[in-house]
Amino acid sequence: MFSRLMQEVVPFNRPHRIRVVDLSADQCKVLLPWRRRNLNHVGTMHACALATAAEYASGLCLLNAMEHQGVRLVMANLNITYPRRAQSACTAVAKLDSRHLEDILAQLDKEGRGAFVLKAQVKNADNEVVASAEITWHLKRLSA
Repeated sequence: MFSRLMQEVVPFNRPHRIRVVDLSADQCKVLLPWRRRNLNHVGTMHACALATAAEYASGLCLLNAMEHQGVRLVMANLNITYPRRAQSACTAVAKLDSRHLEDILAQLDKEGRGAFVLKAQVKNADNEVVASAEITWHLKRLSA
């Protein structure tokens, strides 16, 4: 149900059918299914589908950690590497440790905005890393 709701909130992600597998206080894990729309011309997972899954996990992890903080986030930069081909469904995981979250909240309290990097890893069905991403997010506190 939550994954379907997220497809409505962010329509761009709808065709990828990304599904939230785990969402906790410090991490988000999503599944990028093996389906034709997510594949490239050589029959492996498309690089942009992998990047989308990494962005999705990272953004949702950050939003979840901010829960009732009243913030808006927009991706500012995505740096991603692909060490191997993805030939199966994949999972993207982003983790946010409490110290990093405290730094983010302190800057938001002080300035009302900031840019923050959150990493995500995408792994194949054999638990091998197929993509590593660093996503820079612009966060801004919304007016009450």
